[in-house]
Amino acid sequence: MDMKAIKRNKIGELVYKQMYEQIVKGEWAPGTKIPSENELAKRLGVSRITVREALQRLISLGLLEAHHGEGTYVKQVTTGTYMNSLISMLVLDPVDLIEVMEYRKIVEIETAGLAVERATVDDLEKLEKIFRRMEQYKNDVEQFAVEDLDFHLALAEAAKNPLIIKVNTIVKDILSVSMARIVHSLGTANGLYYHQKILEALKNRDKEAAKKIMSEHLTGTIMELTNANK
Repeated sequence: MDMKAIKRNKIGELVYKQMYEQIVKGEWAPGTKIPSENELAKRLGVSRITVREALQRLISLGLLEAHHGEGTYVKQVTTGTYMNSLISMLVLDPVDLIEVMEYRKIVEIETAGLAVERATVDDLEKLEKIFRRMEQYKNDVEQFAVEDLDFHLALAEAAKNPLIIKVNTIVKDILSVSMARIVHSLGTANGLYYHQKILEALKNRDKEAAKKIMSEHLTGTIMELTNANK
């Protein structure tokens, strides 16, 4: 289990985040007993009170459950649990890249169209800056994946649809994990090509071109992933 001693400010939040990530990443699997308060405090280099507060927070979210006299266990998360927008749906199932890409294809083509209609000058400048960072990190797949996801999230923000933005907030962890795996598998060249074309369509206010390019981008990625898994 890879957990690091906390040495920065906002101790309680950082302790909570590390524990949360242990569950999200499957390091603490459903049904397993987690380390005791004393052991966690020692590993993280914090007080038992700080650990206890983080545990209570996770219990209140329905991710952990305390068994009196036995310890604290990871709960088996049900479909009802993820309706709480604070809980990553990564807890429910491992990420299936094709399923994620199919979801993105359904949502992001129309999102691109809305962004053409509604993007402000500030939105376009933000997307431009993100794309330039993608170019900068073309040989750093991990950082490129971060910027790639930020581009798509910024595109959704430019669409000015609160529901799309809220859903992206809920599934951001899934999108982040899948994006990292995709970039590691397929590289950065196609991402740079299509993101530049999408950005050009946005600047030209060409709705049909933006939707067409997004469709080609996501469909091509699905095909490449499918072929890579054969």
